[in-house]
Amino acid sequence: MSWAADNQTAATKPVEPTEISLEELIKMEVPVVEAASKYRQKTTEAPSSVTIITSDEVKKYGHRTLADILQTVPGMYVTYDRNYSFLGVRGFNLGGDNNRILLLVDGHRLNTSLSDSAFIGTEFIVDVDLIERVEIIRGPGSSLYGNNAFFGVINVITRKGRDMSSHGVEVSGEAGSFDTYKGRATFGKQFKNGLEMLLSGSIFDSHGQERLFYKEFNTPENNNGIAQNADDDAFKSVFGSLGFQDLSLEGAFCTRE
Repeated sequence: MSWAADNQTAATKPVEPTEISLEELIKMEVPVVEAASKYRQKTTEAPSSVTIITSDEVKKYGHRTLADILQTVPGMYVTYDRNYSFLGVRGFNLGGDNNRILLLVDGHRLNTSLSDSAFIGTEFIVDVDLIERVEIIRGPGSSLYGNNAFFGVINVITRKGRDMSSHGVEVSGEAGSFDTYKGRATFGKQFKNGLEMLLSGSIFDSHGQERLFYKEFNTPENNNGIAQNADDDAFKSVFGSLGFQDLSLEGAFCTRE
């Protein structure tokens, strides 16, 4: 009888209101997106399904490439053939070097003019540490961007000089298994006259796995499916930006083997 009375009391107990006050609710910041309509607007006003990945999330989860970031987005998945990373959306991954996804950096198109391919692995032109946020806009965006924006639009917003610390200098290093290491040096500053600049360089090298076996190629003419010392990956990249009032200039270079 006591147990039944307790259950009845729990069932009739009113639901307590949320602990967040109305003032705190009003002050909560709504993320902004730029790529949905080609101008800054709140995600609640954007005419698309939008996901925002911030730099804090990138740091907390330890993402090392743009492919790692996109792997965590609902409705997207990444496959890797030990050369390049391919992005799938809602069950569709047609290969083609990601030419059905439009990739932007600060609103600038990155799909190549030769094959319309978009690189999201270690060959991505911007170091992950320089990403401020990633905007993922699902669905066709060809009315705004033309071809390639078939499955969606990905806009990578980079850090600016004003986002750096007071000293303006960052140096980072990483090390891992398979003789993997990475180094980065970044300088950024916003001057009193409003001019801001950022310059960064990165280097990465990994020997990869010494021996790999592929049963699909287990024939004598294919070395019995064994790949020996064929998994190394290395890149060097440089990124720079200048900004003054409404004028901005960006440049980037990446070489990968």
